[in-house]
Amino acid sequence: MEIDLVEVDTRFALMLSMVNGVGPIKYQQVINHFQDFDQFAGNDDTGIFENCGLNEKQVSSMLNFSRWNEIDEILQKAARFDVKVICLGQKNYPERLLNIYSPPLILYLKGALELLSKPSVAIVGSRTPTEYGRAMTRKIAGGLASRGLVIISGMAWGIDCEAHKAAIDNGGITAAVFGCGIDIIYPRGHRNLASKILEKGFLLSEFPFGTKPEKHNFPRRNRIISGLVEAVVVVEAAEKSGALVTAGLAVDQGKEVFAVPGRADNLKSHGTINLLKEGAAVATSPEDILGSLGWEISPVVGKSGISTEQIAIDLDPNEQKICDLVGAGPAHFDELVRKLGFQPSKISAIVLKLELAGLVVRRPGNYIARA
Repeated sequence: MEIDLVEVDTRFALMLSMVNGVGPIKYQQVINHFQDFDQFAGNDDTGIFENCGLNEKQVSSMLNFSRWNEIDEILQKAARFDVKVICLGQKNYPERLLNIYSPPLILYLKGALELLSKPSVAIVGSRTPTEYGRAMTRKIAGGLASRGLVIISGMAWGIDCEAHKAAIDNGGITAAVFGCGIDIIYPRGHRNLASKILEKGFLLSEFPFGTKPEKHNFPRRNRIISGLVEAVVVVEAAEKSGALVTAGLAVDQGKEVFAVPGRADNLKSHGTINLLKEGAAVATSPEDILGSLGWEISPVVGKSGISTEQIAIDLDPNEQKICDLVGAGPAHFDELVRKLGFQPSKISAIVLKLELAGLVVRRPGNYIARA
């Protein structure tokens, strides 16, 4: 699905998300023509409505929309809880989610927005893992986090929880995607964990405030987890585990899937063994994942992550800024453009100079990393 980036009005986007029958395709067609409600209401060319795929009932529902008070309450609550409301089509919408199946129209994010473009790996698995599963999760999640990757999971009991904690314990960054409203901590016992995640990372949900953690929300949530990352690692999963849903979505999205091998007589390993039979890569260490993806990410060194011995040229302020931005881990090219406010051509020229000096390298996915 091709998404054009426009600055659609947030209230208008929320309104569209509340109209029955308006999904990502119709939504995109509408915002390509109208960026706010006044433009929409002022249109007298019914042919444009038809081109947007809207039927008479939907057009009438929009023109006579009566739930603006609910939208105002959403925005007030977002401000009160320091939650960012991100709408499909806006420039801060995560690029990685643009082409997944049924990209969420609205995202609610609490925490660091810029992390949405950082290199990330999802680690998922059983809610009741063995001690072996817990140990392997700590080894892999901790090792990846210490090398600058964001660890993303669903904050459930078991493997999810272990992955988040291992990232935190190793000084890294982790993030959780909810199957409920961003204002509902689920499970309730993970309130402290959610607070620790927010110290460096973020919490994310597509569900409106107050949405309960219903069972059918979680498979839908999983497409966001797989969509945000470069790879999914499954640690201990039974044959019908929800973690396998995430792995399947990752395959559909063209992402790499890894599975941690387990004992053949352990029911919690049957799902991961099947993944390996179907072609998933073996993961027994962080290096397996880094090597397979072509990443060479080392622990942070110093303020910029680049030792003074590496710097053989005098850097101007803009060159130093880029070195500092990639020092804590690879940064996406678009993130550099956004943070520095330069034209892409200027960023490319600076990056090329730094590459020739041996200070930075390009990574798969248009990431820039320290050499």
